[in-house]
Amino acid sequence: MPTYSYRAKNGPGETVEGEMKAENQGAVVGRLEEQGYSPVWIREGTAGEKPARSSAFAFGGVRRRDINIFSRQMAGMLKSGVPILRAIRTVREQTPNKRFAGVIGEIEASVRDGNMLSEAMSRHPAIFSRLYVNMVRAGESAGTQDAMLLRLAEAGEREEEVRRKVKGAMAYPALVVAVGVATVFVMLTFFMPRIISFIKDFSNLPMPTRILIGLSNACAKYWKWALIPLVVVALVIRRLTSGGSGRRLADMAKLKTPVFGKFVIEVEIARFARTMSLLVGSGLPMERALALSEETMNNVILKADVENIRKSAVEQGMSVAVGMKRAAFIPAMVTTMTAVGEESGRLDEAMADIAAFYEREVERKVMLVTTLIEPVLILLVGGMVGFIALALMLPIFSMSRSVF
Repeated sequence: MPTYSYRAKNGPGETVEGEMKAENQGAVVGRLEEQGYSPVWIREGTAGEKPARSSAFAFGGVRRRDINIFSRQMAGMLKSGVPILRAIRTVREQTPNKRFAGVIGEIEASVRDGNMLSEAMSRHPAIFSRLYVNMVRAGESAGTQDAMLLRLAEAGEREEEVRRKVKGAMAYPALVVAVGVATVFVMLTFFMPRIISFIKDFSNLPMPTRILIGLSNACAKYWKWALIPLVVVALVIRRLTSGGSGRRLADMAKLKTPVFGKFVIEVEIARFARTMSLLVGSGLPMERALALSEETMNNVILKADVENIRKSAVEQGMSVAVGMKRAAFIPAMVTTMTAVGEESGRLDEAMADIAAFYEREVERKVMLVTTLIEPVLILLVGGMVGFIALALMLPIFSMSRSVF
């Protein structure tokens, strides 16, 4: 039977530590609670042993899907009248991700000590974002905690679905490119030198064959050295675009690109509008809603536009729609629908409609691009392989003509 070390609390002030033999961690939790203690953490092994690796490395990080499932389960149980501590404990016991289960256990201990659920979540910013915590806090203030958790789960699931569709649509083209490049590289570097050794002494080699011999020799001799400048360039680009003026220039270049720029704007607007719909619908002040929605955006240029909108709407008393008109990259349709939403008092619904529209546009464009790019990639890869085959066959044809 394994031994577990633990730390538990007896009321708000007293903390105790000890060891206990039990079948599993759940049994330790049960015995401690029977003794009137609230577990803080439980680890397998005695206190003198070297602590095991953090479960963050042993079991991986917390995925968005884990948080969405947690939100939906909590919403369902709270709506059914299950006490919050019992709901948290039930979710913890059903969570397969060990790291996330440990975090839920810490949240349970904090709530048992008298803290609000939002306050307990705020102690884990790497898992629960400021947006998530503020939404839960708003639900606690309004007495609609179950409904707020359900809205968070639905919004997270919609965002995850869009992301999954985009990744799924790009998987096949990426696979075609990777396989094609790897195939050509292996052929030129490892197989072609052996084949070329039989034909390199032929006189009057065709131009495609000479090109192939040059490429093969270069790849065979210098492929290791070619990796160094590629790595250096990648590191320099990453350094320049990680922050400051370099990041601004890179993000501005994305927005100015003819086709890709519009796609970036649509992705960012969809995320911004979905967040605004949740926050405004939960009753948060406009300044707070804009500040939290700004944090969900990745492009610093668009984030600056939203920040200017927030300052205009709050400091100068303007409407959000008027602030959007001054923004350089906010589409006119977004401004119009926002103005209508403000005038009718249904800004949250208007933002939800904006988000749904742009999410559909993103999905449609991704599917269109992948449909067009797949045959092009196949032709390119086939063309490279065909060029290699042609370059090898031409000397043989020339030799056959000379013999006959």
